[in-house]
Amino acid sequence: SKLHIFIRSSRQSLDHYDVASLVSSFNIFLEELSNWYIRRNRRRFWKSEDDQDKFTAYATLYHVLINSVKCIAPVLPFCTEKMYKNLVVNLDPEAPESVHLCDYPKPNTNLIDDDIIQKVDSLKRVVELGRSARNQSKVKIRQPLLKVLYAIEDDEVSDFINDHKTIILDELNVKSIERITNAGSLVKYNIKPNLPVLGRKYKSGLKNIRAILSSGDNDQRFREYEKTGTIILEKDDEVYTLEKEDVIIETLAAEGFSAVSGNGITVGLTLELNDELIQEGIVRDLVRQVQNIRKDAGFSVEDRIIISWELDSDFQQAFVKFEDYFCNETLTTSIDSSITNHDYSAEFHLKGKLIKISLKIADI
Repeated sequence: SKLHIFIRSSRQSLDHYDVASLVSSFNIFLEELSNWYIRRNRRRFWKSEDDQDKFTAYATLYHVLINSVKCIAPVLPFCTEKMYKNLVVNLDPEAPESVHLCDYPKPNTNLIDDDIIQKVDSLKRVVELGRSARNQSKVKIRQPLLKVLYAIEDDEVSDFINDHKTIILDELNVKSIERITNAGSLVKYNIKPNLPVLGRKYKSGLKNIRAILSSGDNDQRFREYEKTGTIILEKDDEVYTLEKEDVIIETLAAEGFSAVSGNGITVGLTLELNDELIQEGIVRDLVRQVQNIRKDAGFSVEDRIIISWELDSDFQQAFVKFEDYFCNETLTTSIDSSITNHDYSAEFHLKGKLIKISLKIADI
């Protein structure tokens, strides 16, 4: 859907010689392609069995790449020529020998589904707000959390989010998700006047604006601001219209939560950690370290490995509980007390403790 929207906007931009708009829309499209579609489907691309699901993922990506290369070819003539020859000419000797000999793509409106775009964009927005909430709390993404809560008015979108909740659970590294009806239970808003701006704009009215904002329902005012982009205040027969630059909006999360709002959606994360969550966080850190070491060692993505290391009792206890997860993520076939003729060795610090590790490619 997004590809054919991009094709449509690209043709419109070039018809008006508006290269800047084309490049801007391409940047957005490329971001969504690489950091959403490809990243979310990487397991489909990497799995060993050649089934219909894997074929569909590759066929979709191929269709998107070829058409996006053709769309951007007038702007990036040499890069797209190289990509076209790699993707098309090498596979189809009967294809035009240059991307610049191809017809410009035409949008297929039958493939544009506005409903699914709205729902997926809302799901992505929940993920983005959840990440923002994590950043505010300074709890790293590798540390699992117990629950994410979200508030949204659209029931259809909420049903879609619930049907695809595993994506959110995976993206935010949480164990469960729950919809709530009252965003006020997660977050409150403090709206303060931007004094230098409002002083120039309303002068003597600034005193009234400060008095109004210090009382009343700022949560309702924030919802009004989200819908209209303005906040209307009235006092003593005076009307004050406050816009984005006129106010400073602070988000105050409920105790025990980190919460963020935007575009009519509020997302909150519970911050309380139990022993099992802490242990899983340790193992996820171990996974990251081993993945980095695999990369430094020059191992192939599909290489199975044998590991030798010494872990202290706390780390070992965590590892035993989540051993299957660790081995699946790092393609580890076994943990040995020692390895002869290892292929690579390294050391790293985790939670202030030094861990020495040796790796060897396993014989399959």
